[in-house]
Amino acid sequence: MIPIAPTTPHTNAVVAAITAVPMLVDRAKQPAGSGWQGTPGASTFVRYAVVYPSPGIPDGNAAEPLEYLDYAAQINVFGATETQVEGATDDVRAALIGQRLTVSGRSTYRVQAAPGQAPIIRDDTVPTPVYMAVVEIAFRSQPT
Repeated sequence: MIPIAPTTPHTNAVVAAITAVPMLVDRAKQPAGSGWQGTPGASTFVRYAVVYPSPGIPDGNAAEPLEYLDYAAQINVFGATETQVEGATDDVRAALIGQRLTVSGRSTYRVQAAPGQAPIIRDDTVPTPVYMAVVEIAFRSQPT
């Protein structure tokens, strides 16, 4: 029987695709060197993305019930302005949607946008507001 595929290599592939944009990205935390580079609102803001991966869902048939892994992730994209975050979101979507990511030992289907995307929001809970957009993706992989 094929073992359950680990999700970490799938997340690595998502992070690599976003890094190649180029854009700073990390898993479940703000990447070092991103955001305000000095006084908030009076300095440069380096846009960034934060990937929140899912644990994945195994799928298959009676002969190989764990053959496939259905992977999903939420990617939060941040910018100082609505325009900056919209452009950053366009870059993240272009790097992922419709692409076949490289996952060692696995063949991947093209990355799809998950339905029901949320609009860009402004975070007014911080002294200098920032904007955030969410890109939700999903793709399937199987052993090569």
